[in-house]
Formats: sequence, structure tokens, C-alpha cells
Amino acid sequence: MDIPKLVESLGGFAWPLIAAIVLWKIFPQIRDVLKSRGFKIKIGEMEVSVQDASEQLRTLIEDLQKKVAELRLHTQGAVGAFRPVQPTIMPPAAPRKILWVDDNPSNNAYEIARLRDDGVEVTEVTSTDEALRLLVTQHISFRAIISDLDRREEGVYRPKAGISLIEQVRSAGITTPIFIYTTARALERTREEVQSIGGTGATASSVELFEMLRELTL
Repeated sequence: MDIPKLVESLGGFAWPLIAAIVLWKIFPQIRDVLKSRGFKIKIGEMEVSVQDASEQLRTLIEDLQKKVAELRLHTQGAVGAFRPVQPTIMPPAAPRKILWVDDNPSNNAYEIARLRDDGVEVTEVTSTDEALRLLVTQHISFRAIISDLDRREEGVYRPKAGISLIEQVRSAGITTPIFIYTTARALERTREEVQSIGGTGATASSVELFEMLRELTL
């Protein structure tokens, strides 16, 4: 066996592997440096910190893994070919405008970027008053409204700001579908209340949120 030739022939394959191992080993240190220096990345039209982006991405991946596992359980033993969900978020004929209410819009950077990539016009506001100004005062129509549950408005923490938004929108006679997008911890105690006051739905899952939006019809 010609050892020098063998080493030479493996060299082209070895270097990428070595580089990958090195990057894998030092990634935690690189991430810490990025965090300590306040680096930001751009997601769609928003700039978010590396720490926030990595946390959002981790949550989205966990959510997707959970939904895939649930889908496998439902499809086990099914007869016939699996029919994948269509990638379109909403029917083409539907008005593609959404109002998103959240005092920290960067928390939804990935979701909003996905909507905009799909051609949906997303208007972001940070308070109930801003939302009502668009809906009631300016009479702007949206296909759906998405709101967080709790937020800080005018320096005051409001644990049920999303609930208040639904009540005020419905009191104004506006029937636009309203979804509460909150944390898993708050979801169970919120879902029934949302529906009882005229909300369309509540979820802590981005997968479920997009599915509910996709199912909207004229």
C-alpha cells in the first residue's frame, strides 16, 4: 500500500471534516462572543439580537418536531398515500392583510417574515389603542388580527391586554377573526375565555397559527 498516496487522496475529504469538527467545538464560544457584543441579525424586515433569534428558532424547531410527531401518530396505519398540507397560508382570493398587535414585535420575527414572504401584508402595532385607531377610527379592513395576551401599554403591564382588545373590537361591531398568540403556560387558561368573548382561537404554536390562517375563507 502506498501510504503517501493514500494520505494525499484522503486530504481533500479530511479537511472539510476537520473544519466541521473544529466549528462544532468552538460554536458555543462564538455564540457567547456574539451575545456579549450585542450582535444583531436581520430576519425579514426586523433586526433582532443573536440571543433572541436563537431562542425563537429553538422554540420553532421544538414546535415543528412536536407537530411532526403528532402527525405520525395520526397517520400510522392510514390507507393510501399521504397528502401534504398545501404551502399557501391563505386562499389566493382572500384579502391578504393582517394586523399584528404585540408590544415586542421582534418576538414574532420569524412568523412575520414568513407571512410577508408569502405575500401577506402585515401591519404591526404595539398597543390596543393603536389597533383600535386603525380598525375603528380609520376603518381599515384586515383579514385577521393576531395579538399577544399580555403586554406593556403606556408604561403599565396589562396581563389581559389581548382579551381587552377582543372585547373592544367586538363592541365596535367588527367581526374580523382574532387570534391570541401566547405562551404554552398561558394557553390553557386562556383558550376558553378567548372563545367565550368572541375570539376566533388561541394557540402557542406557530404551526397551528399558520394552519388557522390558512383555513380562513371569504
